[in-house]
Amino acid sequence: MCFPVIEQNPQILSDKQTVGLVCRPGRREIERIASSVAEHLLSKGIHLQVDPGSCNVTYDSVETTAIEDMDSDFVVTIGGDGTILYTLTKLRNRETPLFCINRGTVGFLTESGTTTALSSLDRVLANDCIIERNTNIASGVEERRFDDALNEVYVVSAIPGRLLTFQVFLDNVRIDYGRADGAMLATPCGSTAYALAAGGSILAPDVNGLMFVPVCPPRFELKSIVVPDSATLELELVKPGAHGLAVIDGQTRHNVEAHERVWMKKAEGVTRFIRLYDNYYDRLNTRLVPRTL
Repeated sequence: MCFPVIEQNPQILSDKQTVGLVCRPGRREIERIASSVAEHLLSKGIHLQVDPGSCNVTYDSVETTAIEDMDSDFVVTIGGDGTILYTLTKLRNRETPLFCINRGTVGFLTESGTTTALSSLDRVLANDCIIERNTNIASGVEERRFDDALNEVYVVSAIPGRLLTFQVFLDNVRIDYGRADGAMLATPCGSTAYALAAGGSILAPDVNGLMFVPVCPPRFELKSIVVPDSATLELELVKPGAHGLAVIDGQTRHNVEAHERVWMKKAEGVTRFIRLYDNYYDRLNTRLVPRTL
């Protein structure tokens, strides 16, 4: 099933009027921003759930709630893209909308800077925003299911520096064979992350495809290819005794034994980001493309 990339005129708050707050831990300036955000939301009558593992917000009316226990209308993250990916691994409902304030290095997925955070939140609370839907990847080995990925599923050797030998199947048809440090399947969102650094192309968010990208194949034995997101791609480790790891968004790792096949396909769920407008190409040009003029 295909979903629209953009949800127009969303209703952000429900009757519970609850917002979650997650921060990148260990940064004093982020603690100050978190306190300002918390005070602002509380002044609007919002019930606030704050993750104790990342945010040190001490208002009496705040509910201390671990990310995995949050039941909120949306979640505010303060940090960078890594904070967002970490939050997604913990959320009970991965489709909970995220509004992301940038205090990271790149922050491609974030929406607001710190100076505009409070005014931007006012627009969100007034439904003056849109929701951007992003494809996820489901993966696993046989019946063993891994976490869903927003960016990529990366299969790499369990021993650093060792090549893996892959057979690549698309809907049970072998489409490639060769060696590489690793190989990944990335979403359009993930095509701007590790896949781009590994030499893959950028996929526009409204392309119904996924990007297969090998990492450092000698003699170009494996090739990058865009595959339809209706297909299932499988990576089989064919070298005896060569074990691998399936790394999900750089956050979680799962063991893969020799001769096992890692299957990857479009997940049923999506990740939803709150945007003030449809700004994908603005973010692409200002945060990822080097400016030389």
